[in-house]
Amino acid sequence: MQDRIGDTLSTDFVHGLLDAAATIAPADRLRGFVVAAGIAPDLLDTPSARVTRDQMVALYQRVAIGTGDEMMGLWSRRIRTGSLKLLCTAILDAPSILTALYRFTRVWNLLLDDWRLDCRRDGEVIEVTLEPASPDARIRPFGHVLMMKLHHGVTSWLAGRETPVTGVDFAFPPPPHLDDHALLFPCPVSFDAPMTALRMPAAIGRERFRRSRQDMLPFLHAAPRQWLFTTLREQRVADRVRDEIARRLGTAHDLPAIAAALGQSTRTLTRRLADEGTSFRAVKDALRRDIAIRDLTRTDRPVAAIAADLGFDSAAVFHRAFKAWTGSTPGAYRRPGMPPAPVSARGGTPTGS
Repeated sequence: MQDRIGDTLSTDFVHGLLDAAATIAPADRLRGFVVAAGIAPDLLDTPSARVTRDQMVALYQRVAIGTGDEMMGLWSRRIRTGSLKLLCTAILDAPSILTALYRFTRVWNLLLDDWRLDCRRDGEVIEVTLEPASPDARIRPFGHVLMMKLHHGVTSWLAGRETPVTGVDFAFPPPPHLDDHALLFPCPVSFDAPMTALRMPAAIGRERFRRSRQDMLPFLHAAPRQWLFTTLREQRVADRVRDEIARRLGTAHDLPAIAAALGQSTRTLTRRLADEGTSFRAVKDALRRDIAIRDLTRTDRPVAAIAADLGFDSAAVFHRAFKAWTGSTPGAYRRPGMPPAPVSARGGTPTGS
């Protein structure tokens, strides 16, 4: 399945990355990374601000390369440039995906001081867990999210497809933007758990794979784009509504039209969205917000043209709506300099050197 049109992320994820990186890099360098990623620094002071996937990937790459820490200060010890390459090299000759995951966790435990990874099969479930190895272990939520995503990403790369995940638990409280985790994990996500864990069907672990060193380098050079975001989706009604609205933005896309397209009455569709904690208006506004942010950060199109494409009667009406969605004006999202560009492998990558 293709990525949903215009998905954006809360800047909570950006703050999680930068807060950790602040322990290994000065503030002026971090600001430079933010600008180089195409993010207006002032947006980070706005709680409702959003960033695009491209901006998040560019920021990750620039901070990882610029600090020489592939995990950007998220753990008590630096994960030096080249570590993930060695981690992946250690699993290439494993006889199965389960054995590869077991090796992957074992090597990680040579790098981590205050946390311990484990991989085990329990009946028809494979579980990767992250538990404190020291009473002083500090939980950095973004680090836990990134570690679970890395294990899922490596599993998917070995299998040659995005593999299903049956559940993810995190050992920290629910964050403000819960819905954004659906962009990362194709499964239910819970919080306040005794330990952080990711579960997959055991059948995946029994699969054999053929991956070479030559296959590995493109995967690492593209990090984290190929493993940070999911392309699978839970079959939520809200996602089906969003996809249908996106297909119909140039035509009728009001509630009756979308309900009819999905073969439901407006009353049934409204009730099913309410059961998921949302509404037709909220889904539509989130889509329009994300498309607007995408166009503002990627293009030089006039605000009036963007507003018209999204069905607004005037730029002024769009301006008010956008500020209600994001806490900022459309102009605040215009690129602070050059558009974010992927980091060249010639200049080094966070994982492939």
